[in-house]
Amino acid sequence: MPNATNAAEWDEEYRAGRWDFLHDVKESPRYGILAGWLASMRTTRALLDVGCGEGLLWHHLALRPERYVGVDLSPASFEKATVDPAASRFVASDLHDFEPDAGERFSAIVFNEVLYFSEEPEAQLARYAKMLEEGGVIAISMYAPKRPTSGAHKLIARVWQACDAWTVLDDLTLTSEAKGVTWKLRLVRP
Repeated sequence: MPNATNAAEWDEEYRAGRWDFLHDVKESPRYGILAGWLASMRTTRALLDVGCGEGLLWHHLALRPERYVGVDLSPASFEKATVDPAASRFVASDLHDFEPDAGERFSAIVFNEVLYFSEEPEAQLARYAKMLEEGGVIAISMYAPKRPTSGAHKLIARVWQACDAWTVLDDLTLTSEAKGVTWKLRLVRP
């Protein structure tokens, strides 16, 4: 069950248009990399999108999943979703509390700008890895502030260190000069 206070705050932000910038062309490269990784690994069949918001990743996928599960704290974000309802379901949940349906497994799990909201992202990665099908992958995208000593960079280092025990399939840094932001992205197979 989502934290009601935080969910209400996120709902208010979605309804006020605070997250509409995610539709901007300057966000497309990040989504494109995630979608490209999933397509090249042939892991789009059953996709779990943690921190999905309104499901924007769906629109960047050339190969539509047979099953898409979007998890987000904000139920209001789902109101803006334009994802095929026949192949998808949205779950209002904190990333710490989400549980798949009985026997449900995923070919890919995406953590798109959400691991910052966990005090123990390493534990969450390990927990979610158990939800993967054999051969499944985890794709991670994290905003990397310009200040290298920031708390976000320390968290990224912790997440990357946790992933080092797995097979790292790709690891990159993406910088948008037009937007003036940098993201760290990683694709792993537990």
